[in-house]
This record gives sequence, structure tokens and C-alpha cells, in this order.
Amino acid sequence: MAGNAGAEFNYLEFFKEEIRNENATIKIGAVNNLHLIASALGPQRTVNELIPYVVQVVQEEPLCNDDEFLYSMARQYAVLSDYINGHDELLIAPLEHLAAQEETVIRDQAIQSLCKVIEKRPALATDHLVPTLHRLATKTDFFTARVSACALLPLAYRHVKEDQKAGLRKAFTMLCADETPMVRRAAAHRMRDFVSVCAKQDLLTDLIGVYKQLSQEDTQDTIRVACVHATLVIAKMLNADENRQHTVSVIKEAAEDRSWRVRLTVAKNFDQLCQAFGPELTAQKLMQPFIQLMKDNEQEVRKEAVRVIEACLNLPEPLTSEQLQQHILPQFQALGLDSAQSVRAALAQVLGPVARALGRDVTQRQLLSLISDLMKDEFHDVRLNIVSHAGLVCEVLSVDGMVHSLLNTVQNLIMDNHWRIRQSVVEQVPKLSRLFGMEMFQSKLETIFLSSLRDSVHSVRQAAIQHLKEIADTFGSQWTVEHLLPKLVEQYSGSVGYANRVTTLHVLPQVSGVMTSDQLGQYIVPLLIKATKDSVPNVRFCACRTIMWMMEHHNLGASTINTSIKPCLTELEHDPDIDVQYYASRALMLC
Repeated sequence: MAGNAGAEFNYLEFFKEEIRNENATIKIGAVNNLHLIASALGPQRTVNELIPYVVQVVQEEPLCNDDEFLYSMARQYAVLSDYINGHDELLIAPLEHLAAQEETVIRDQAIQSLCKVIEKRPALATDHLVPTLHRLATKTDFFTARVSACALLPLAYRHVKEDQKAGLRKAFTMLCADETPMVRRAAAHRMRDFVSVCAKQDLLTDLIGVYKQLSQEDTQDTIRVACVHATLVIAKMLNADENRQHTVSVIKEAAEDRSWRVRLTVAKNFDQLCQAFGPELTAQKLMQPFIQLMKDNEQEVRKEAVRVIEACLNLPEPLTSEQLQQHILPQFQALGLDSAQSVRAALAQVLGPVARALGRDVTQRQLLSLISDLMKDEFHDVRLNIVSHAGLVCEVLSVDGMVHSLLNTVQNLIMDNHWRIRQSVVEQVPKLSRLFGMEMFQSKLETIFLSSLRDSVHSVRQAAIQHLKEIADTFGSQWTVEHLLPKLVEQYSGSVGYANRVTTLHVLPQVSGVMTSDQLGQYIVPLLIKATKDSVPNVRFCACRTIMWMMEHHNLGASTINTSIKPCLTELEHDPDIDVQYYASRALMLC
């Protein structure tokens, strides 16, 4: 009987009752589970009963005024596509209705669902999506339908037949000239996507005029911003002469636009513009507008114009040394004195890559004093950015008298008040060590680097620990054992805070890689044994963990393990601290 009762359950009636419920949670829950109803009904009943019902109810009171319900339905139509056995054309009309709604989120979701349906069955574009798009594009009672048409155009154009494309280009041109500002804006924002699926000749014949027209839009700077983005696509499609005729003027005017947002867009995307136009047009037409952006009266524009220089140096065809010296470098002195801290910080960020592109002589002659000044800047982000490239700058300059002054500045920065700057200096030390060798490291950098192991900030200490391995690898086993290790052992003292003793224990694995088993037994193991007897539990269990790491990664020798390590660990199994007991027992398992 129970089976029969279940078989007679009317899923469709249950769904109808749920979406009529006054409780919004129940109603929306029913819509979000629409796929379960469709699955229970099967494809035939879903096509013949469920879809006609939801199409009808969406257009009737009171649900036609319930935005949350309409939004959920717009999303669920795409889900229903999996339950109707290929009858996806039934979903396009209801989604067209929702794409004309006043509420933005409903329209956007309807467009997303339409795109999913068409991407799943592109053949529907020719007979169903194109008529839908034309109806939306010519709907005059409210502008929202025309906004949705703009969003559908790129998708439709990609999938329709050739004889339909001219009509779509005409529709797009009409929307770009719409009397409603919101429609023109929507069309402009879709221009980049639309032209990317058009053929070059169609672009030149039908669309280039409307592109230029929108770039002159007086009322909305967002439209002119969209035209800059569209230029990135159009410029790649055209040759140099065609770009001179159609697109270069748009970018030059945008770089001088009265709206700072338009100028900012040009500055942010200057590297992509260089790539789209190619090196010839970049050199001839774009450098002067770019110089003006670096002098812009808005600090945000100046900052982005400076920041993009690094991206321009990483292009497949980067800015040349000649372009840097002729156009870019003359602006650097003024930018280094800029009143805006963010602009100086952006300049500091690009000086390393610029120095690498220019080479030693030009860097030493024209950039070194600026680099030194920025290292002493009052704003910590400026100092941080320039320090992060200290190794690169020194690599470009190589070992000479001018580098010593730079290293003196680096020495001062490792004592900076801001911990991120101290950490950045620590991270640069291994590269400087490789560049300048053992003697320079010992005289200029060693003391301040080892002092970072006692820094009050954990991140600085951690950076020093991690980078000590590179230094040991650079200078080798003998130097590490005879020179570095005694200095590290000195730092392990009961008179300093226990955090410093823990730091020393963390250092030992980093330098152990260049040491032999005998050296480990002679220099490292005694310190670890001493640490297992420390008065602070944190130091003792850290010693146990370090012993574990050493036994896992090195052959300490049976004699050392049995005579020195094992007795200590056995004693710690009965330590008052439970964490010490745990790590001691784990270490003993490796003995």
C-alpha cells in the first residue's frame, strides 16, 4: 500500500502549492529544487506540463512582481535544460521575458541562462536567438530590453549564419546610437566582445564609424573608457596604416581626456596598447601621450603610468633602451620628488627592472643617486619597494666603488622601524652574498644579517632562518663550520630570551646541508643535547623536533645516536610537559 501511495504522489501539484506559499523561504526553496520535480516527472511531462505552467505563472500576479522569485526562475531555466530531452527551444521565450525585466540582477541571470542554453545547443541561435535578440533590441516600452540585447549580441554573432550577421551588425550600430544613455553604455561595454568575433572587413565597413562616434561621447566617461578597451582588440586586427587612420587618434585623445578615469585606463593598459599597436607605432605615436600621463595632475594616473613601465619591459617586443633614455628617464627625477607617496613607491618598484634594461653605465650615471635617495625616503613603502630590488640593482652595477655606498644604505635599512623593510633586506642578502663574495659579506652584511635572527618580529627571524641555507651553500662547508657555526652557537645562551634559543635550533637544519656526518656529530649534536635540558619546555620540544629532522635527513651514526641522543630522549619521555613527552617519544621511534 505504501508503494502505491508513493506512486500516486502528484509532484506537479506539490510544486504548485509550494510556489504559492506566502513563506518566501518555502517558495524560493521550491524553485531552487525545480530540477527534482522535473526529474520525477520525466522529460515528456516536464515539456508538456511543467514548463508551460512556470512560463504562465511567471507572468501572472502575484509572482510576476516577486523579484527574488523571478531571479531564481531565471537561474533554474538553464538547469531545466538537462531534463527536457533536447527541447531547449522552449526555454528561450521565457528567458526573453525575464531579460526585459526592470531589475538588473534578473536580467543578468536571464542572459547568463540564455548563454548556457545556446552554448549547449548552438544550432538554436539561427532560428530562435536571433529573432529574440531583434525583438529585445527594438523594444521601445522600456530600455532594459535593449540593454539585454547588447549583452546577447557577441554570443549570437558567433553562432549564426553569414546572411544573418549583417542584420546583427546593424542592430549593434542602432544600439550604439540609442537615445537612452544606459543603452549606449551597455553597447559600448560589449563592443570589445562584439568586434572580436567580427571579420576585419565588416569592422572597417560597418563598425569603425560607431567606434569613433562613441569615443567622442560627451555625457558618459565610462563609454570612452570602454572605447579604450575596444581599441586593444581593434588595433590587433588592423595593420599600421589602418591604425594610423582609425585608432591612434582615439588613444591620443583618451590620454588627454578631461575625465581622469579615461586617462587612468590608458595608463593602466599602456603595455597592452604597445603590444596591440606594435613597436613601430608605439615609438612614433604613443610615447608622447605616455609622457603626458606620467606628468598628469591626478596622482592615481601618474602612479599607474609609472607602474606599467615594468610590464612594458616584459613584452615580447619591449621598450628599447633608446626609448627609455629618450622618453622615460627624463621624467624620473621629477617623479622621485613627487608629492604623492604612492607615485614615489611606484617609481621605486620599477627602478630595478629599468636598471636591468639600461645596463651598468646608464644606471650608474643616471639612476644611482635616485635609487640612494629613494632608499632614504620618509615613506616606508618607497623604501620597501626599492629594497626589494637591491640585489638586482647591485647585480647590474657589479662590484665597484659606487656599490659600497649602496650597501651602506642597505646596512642602515636592516635596522629600519618597519619590519617589512627589515624582512625585505634579509631576503636580498643571499643574492648580494653571491654577487660580492665572502669578504664583502663578512665586512658589510654578516653582522646585521645575524642580528636579524634576534629580531623582535617573527617574520623577520623566519626570513633570516630560511635564507641562511643559501648563504651556507654559497660559501661552502669549511667557511660554515669554521666561521659561521661558532657565531650561531654564540647566540644560544641562557641569558637571552627563549625565543632566540628556539631560533638557533631552527637555524641548525638550514646549515647542516653542507656538513659531513662527523661535523654534525662534533658541532650540532652537542648543542641539541644541551637544548634538551633547557629550563623552558618550548626549547626542549623544539630540540626533539630538530633531532627528528636530523635523523630523517642525515646519517648521524649509530655511535652518536646510542651514546648521546637516545639517553636524552629516554629521559624526556618522563618530562613534566606533555608536548615534550610526545616529541621525545616520536624521536625515539627513529633511533
